[in-house]
Amino acid sequence: MSDLSKQAFVPEGRPTPKNDVGIKYNVKQRPFPEEVDKIPLVKADVSIPDLDDIVSKELEVQLEKLRAVMAKQIEYEHSLERHSDEKWKSKPFPDPQTDCKPPPPAQEFQTARLFLSHFGFLSLEALKEPNNSRLPPHLIGLDSSLSGFIEDISFLDLLPCRPFDTVFIFYMRAGQKSSHEILKNVESSASVQPHFLEFLLSLGWPVDVGHHPGWTGHLDTSWSLNSCADDNDVQQTEDATPPEDTGGSLFNGEKKVLYYADALTEMAFVVPSFTENSEESSVHSDSTVEADTNSDPMPGLPRQPNLTLDLFPNHSENLESVKKLSPLNKTKRSSTGKSFPALGPETKVFVVWVERYDDIENFPLTDLLAETSTGLEASMSNSTSCRSGLLEKDVPLIFIHPLNTGLFRIRLLGAVGKFGMVIPLVDGMVTSRRALGFLVRQTVINVCRRKRLESDLYNPPHVRRKQKITEMVNRYRSKTLEPEFYTSLFYDVGEGRRHQ
Repeated sequence: MSDLSKQAFVPEGRPTPKNDVGIKYNVKQRPFPEEVDKIPLVKADVSIPDLDDIVSKELEVQLEKLRAVMAKQIEYEHSLERHSDEKWKSKPFPDPQTDCKPPPPAQEFQTARLFLSHFGFLSLEALKEPNNSRLPPHLIGLDSSLSGFIEDISFLDLLPCRPFDTVFIFYMRAGQKSSHEILKNVESSASVQPHFLEFLLSLGWPVDVGHHPGWTGHLDTSWSLNSCADDNDVQQTEDATPPEDTGGSLFNGEKKVLYYADALTEMAFVVPSFTENSEESSVHSDSTVEADTNSDPMPGLPRQPNLTLDLFPNHSENLESVKKLSPLNKTKRSSTGKSFPALGPETKVFVVWVERYDDIENFPLTDLLAETSTGLEASMSNSTSCRSGLLEKDVPLIFIHPLNTGLFRIRLLGAVGKFGMVIPLVDGMVTSRRALGFLVRQTVINVCRRKRLESDLYNPPHVRRKQKITEMVNRYRSKTLEPEFYTSLFYDVGEGRRHQ
C-alpha cells in the first residue's frame, strides 16, 4: 500500500480539551416558589399530621437505623464521585478506550452485492426464467472452475465496445515524390508549416500508448494497460522530445498518438515517421517503380489490380510485406501467443497535407501503404471479409492544400462513387482554419462508418460482445437452486465465513 493510501485512513488530530468550564454555582432547588411560605395556613393544612408527630419509640429505632444506612450510602457515593473525577483527570486525551475511531478497512467483502442490489437483481424473480420466452433469467451464475473460462473472459476483454478507426497523416512538401522524403518531413518543426501542427492538435488529444486503455492505432498496444510494461520503464528513463521540436513525429504510434472518442466511436491519428525499416522498404519500392515506369504513365496514382478469374484473389504476399516493413509492427504481443478475435473490415484513412496542389498526382500511395500497419492484417488474414486484402483503390485519401488567402482547399480521392458522397467535406471545397480539424475528423468518421455498413459480414461491437456473452452463458451456466445460488454468492464455503 502506498503512502498516499495509508494517509487516507489516518484520523485527523483533535483540539486540546479545556477543563475550565467556568464558575459552578451550588444552587439548592426548591420544590415550590418562596411565595408559598408567605401564605397563611388553614385548618385543612394541619389536618394531616407530620411524620414526627406519629412516630412511636419502636419506629424511632427503625428510623435511626435507616438514617445511618442513608448516611453511609451518601458518603460512599461521594467517595466514588471523587475517585472518578481524580481518575478522569489522570487519563490522557483522547482516551484510547472511549475515543471514536473510524472502523478498519474491510479486507474481505463481496463487491457483487452492492452492484446487484443497485440494479435490482437481488430478488427471487430475477432468478426465474420468463414464461413463454427463450430469454435467460436476469441473473445467472457461471461456473468458473470449468476449463476455458479464463480464456473466454480474456477473449471478451479483447472485443472493443465501440467502432475504432485509424487515420494516418502525412506532410508532403513541394516537389517531393518518394516516401522516405515525406516521412522525414515530420521530424522537425522547421520542415512543416505552423498551421500543420495546429491542425494536428485540433484532431484529438495526445495520449501515451503504454498508459492508454483504448484504441492506439495498432492492435498489439490497444485495450491493454500492461502490454507495454517493459517499454514504459524505458520511456520514463529517457528524455522525451518536446512537441515544439518535432513536426508531428512524436505521434508516430511508438510512444504517443492523437486520440479522439465519443459515445459512438473512437479514433487514433498516427503521424508515421522515417525509420530504418522505412529506408529498406523505400529501396525495394524504388526498384519496383523503375521496372514499372515504362508500362505505367502515372505511377503515383492508385493502379487498377490485375484481372483474374479467382473469386477472391490472393493478396497474402502484400499482407506479408506490409507486416514485415511496417515500423509499428515491432511489438511483443506475438510472443505471448494471445489470439485476437475477428474485428471486422479494416478502416484506414490517409490525410495528406500538400504544399503544392499539383503534387497530388505524385503521392506514393503504394510505398506509404506499407508503412501504415494497424495489426488487423494478421488478425483478419483468415477472415472471409478480408480475403481480398486492403487494396490501394479502397484507401480514402483526403488532401489538404493551404492557400495564400489563409483558407484550405480539399481534394478527395479513393472509392469513387461511394467516398465522394460523404459529407461534410466535398471534393474541391474550401474551408477555414478554425473549422478544418472538425470537418476532417467528422468526414473520416462518416467514411469509416459507410465502409463498415457496406460490408455484409460486419457486426457492430455491441452485437459481437452480446453473442460472446450468450455463448459463455450457454457453456458455463451453473444450474443451482435459489438458496444454493445466494449461498455461493455471499458465503465463502472454503473458509466458512460470510462476505461483508
